[in-house]
Amino acid sequence: MSDKTKGLCFAMLAMLGGGLYAIPYRLSLITVEPLTVIWAVFLWAFLFSLPGAWLARRQTKYSWKIGGIALVTSLAGLLGNYAICQALNQASPTLLILVSRSEIIIAMLLSWLFLKEFVSIRVWLAAVLIISGIVVMKMGSLSFELKDWSVFLWAITAAFSFASMQVMAKSIIHEINPQVLNVSRLAIGLVILWSLAEVRSGVAELQISEWKWLALAAFCGPFMGRVSYTYALRYLTVSKAVIIGSFSPATTLLFEFIVFGTLISSYEAFGGIIMLAAILWVFLPGLRRSVKLAM
Repeated sequence: MSDKTKGLCFAMLAMLGGGLYAIPYRLSLITVEPLTVIWAVFLWAFLFSLPGAWLARRQTKYSWKIGGIALVTSLAGLLGNYAICQALNQASPTLLILVSRSEIIIAMLLSWLFLKEFVSIRVWLAAVLIISGIVVMKMGSLSFELKDWSVFLWAITAAFSFASMQVMAKSIIHEINPQVLNVSRLAIGLVILWSLAEVRSGVAELQISEWKWLALAAFCGPFMGRVSYTYALRYLTVSKAVIIGSFSPATTLLFEFIVFGTLISSYEAFGGIIMLAAILWVFLPGLRRSVKLAM
């Protein structure tokens, strides 16, 4: 199998995982409280990631800096997952996935701010288009009351949290293996959440069927989605991987209709298309350069 084929396979897995995880997440929230859902998802993700982290344990330089960043990324992950729960309690999984795609642009802007990476005018314009897309999503019932924008604010919070994790991880990526960092932040999150009495009582009441949905959510999102994307970058350019991953909302839309029998509105769909178009527009120059080099 060629490197290009391997990269495409990993990118497709990342796209599938990134589109599917919100469905079992939403199903779990029907009967389980958000903080309990997060703890169980973290536990499953920890177990899925542990073998890879164990094999890569010697590829890490341990320091206070790494420990501090692991703690901060853990807190960001907790906030991001809590925001996902709040958004899914109020809106469709497809809407969440669409808005959370803004994570890509947010990560670029945070890299410019904290890592001094160059950000082109194209990225700034894409950020404006993404905001425009979110406004278009609300055109069906445009209101300036904060409660009517809560879904989008929670989805943006989730995107910001996960983008922050990417930037912080990138700052120490040459000192720690990604899987070791992932297991470390999950372990910290598990300990923090377990200190809450409501989480301990909620976990004790979980049924087998609920554990299954939570395992599927953890496998699709934190494990298959994130890990596959990381491996895809070994064989593909960032632009190609991002463009393939941008089609994950289509997967969510299909499975949301199959499982819940619901579809997003035309305004939400059009606004989502504007957002995805803005993200693709950012990466098209890199894709064109890759094609020319291949020729």
